[in-house]
Amino acid sequence: MRKQLLLAALLLTTVKGFAGSIDYLSQQDAEYFAHPSMTGKIGVSGAYYNPAGTAFMENGTYMQINNQTHLKTYKMKIDGETFKSDKPSPIIPSFQLVHVNNGRSFFFHGGAIAGGGNVAYEGGLGMFKTMENKLNAVLPGNPVTFTGGNTVKGSSYYVTLQGGMAQRINDEWSFAVGVRYVNAERKLRGVGNYSLNIGPLNADPRFDINSERTAQGVTGIFGVDYKPSSKLNFAFRYETETRLNFKTKEKNLHAFQGSFGIFNKIPNPQNPSSTLGQDIAGAVVGDKNVKEWTDGARGKRNLPAMASLGTSYAITEKTTLLASGNYYFIKEAGDTFGAYDDYHNGYEVAVGIDHQLNEKWTLMTGYQYTNTGANKHTYKDTDYALDADMFGLGAKYKYSENLDLMATGATVLYHSATSVTNVKYSKHVYSIGLGATYKFN
Repeated sequence: MRKQLLLAALLLTTVKGFAGSIDYLSQQDAEYFAHPSMTGKIGVSGAYYNPAGTAFMENGTYMQINNQTHLKTYKMKIDGETFKSDKPSPIIPSFQLVHVNNGRSFFFHGGAIAGGGNVAYEGGLGMFKTMENKLNAVLPGNPVTFTGGNTVKGSSYYVTLQGGMAQRINDEWSFAVGVRYVNAERKLRGVGNYSLNIGPLNADPRFDINSERTAQGVTGIFGVDYKPSSKLNFAFRYETETRLNFKTKEKNLHAFQGSFGIFNKIPNPQNPSSTLGQDIAGAVVGDKNVKEWTDGARGKRNLPAMASLGTSYAITEKTTLLASGNYYFIKEAGDTFGAYDDYHNGYEVAVGIDHQLNEKWTLMTGYQYTNTGANKHTYKDTDYALDADMFGLGAKYKYSENLDLMATGATVLYHSATSVTNVKYSKHVYSIGLGATYKFN
């Protein structure tokens, strides 16, 4: 078990989506990339962003299908070495379905509520370098050197399906209740290579892991919409904490090949009650992320509760202003492995504009600032949630009376940051959204 823990520490990695906080992804349809301030809008996207507002839509059945494409560059630098992943996520689909009948609506949404797709870090991870110090602190004479790694691959998908009902109370107020099912899967596979030189002993320890973590959970959704006039709208949405108890399986675990196993029977001169092998493993057992990837490990990494407030205001017949904010209750979230221990609660603020050029075309643009609640004590190869600025632009085209088409794009500029272990993290993402909305007569 201790070898497994050490192995996992050296190869741990995951994915972080470009918006939201912790594991959350705020981008749930194509329109989000044009202006992320979606909560105050009334429309088909409200199946996720403003479920209570769907009760104010015209009678009918609406379906919107979306695809997201993300071109991602993630980097970590330490001691002059750079580990980089530029693996894209070309296809991330989602859909919304809304049926409205005289002030009552039924809404459904499917997509990826958290995660972020795939990463592939060339040559390994920054953690491979920092682990040299941990191992050499146990073994005298600094005999361990990281010599390189393969392309370490990780993926993280939290697939969701949610639905519920909204009811209009009067001409100004409506409410909504719903439920969300989440199926989470996180994978890790990679190899790190080291050299070990102690006297006559020369070895090439090699780490090899193929780990998968899965969990399922349920979220409660509550919403309120207040529409005091035809020009002004306010909306609020609250989502309960999603309890996710992860179970871990390692499909291809090989302990050190080379190997550190020879130290299991050698007493540690500095700690006679223990062996060098035990203390090597003990050097990393305390890492709060190690246990998550060990075969048979179980524990909570819940999605935190969140609240969202938004507004829209039509300043003219053709121009509408949008504003919204999201707040993530990270510090209150259940977390067996200590991943959230040093986080603050995160938030997002966003603004946007819709401008109708004519009967066919509508232009959209917007901006969002994300504060993830992270700091230098939380950054690590496994989970570096960086603050970010997002700029979006898009257009809608009314192809026919029943069909609207949409194309959007966004660039996300992350604020690079350095961890307490002196690893510098940076990201840059370009996103493209395509969507189509059809109203059934």
